[in-house]
Amino acid sequence: MRFTTPGRKAAVIAVLVAISLLLTLLFDALHSQAGSIILTVLQVIAWYLVTRLFRGPGEPVRAARPWWRMTSRPLLSGVLAVIYGLLAVVNIGFSFAGFGSLSGTVSILAELVLAALFAVSFRRLSSLARATA
Repeated sequence: MRFTTPGRKAAVIAVLVAISLLLTLLFDALHSQAGSIILTVLQVIAWYLVTRLFRGPGEPVRAARPWWRMTSRPLLSGVLAVIYGLLAVVNIGFSFAGFGSLSGTVSILAELVLAALFAVSFRRLSSLARATA
């Protein structure tokens, strides 16, 4: 199953965010460090799977996306790389300010992984765009 329309993509994102929020509230109420780590890992996996299922204009629907292609456009990949990179920097700052924890460290690593994946996607999509222009 591939999602190609903005409405369907928004619905998938909305469902994932809702599930994530519910699990976050549950694990926070339980004060579960392990639960928080599991949630972070699940969120990274979910984001990566979504990037495999979404397709942009002009992308082949049936063919598998290359592992590095996170979005259909370089700008979107670049923006998401910057956002995840900034989140990691902010959380590193919180860790140095005394709010660090194991689950916080896992979150920082997850943000850095997503930032790196989106940055690679930005770079390769930009190269493709220049090559075809």
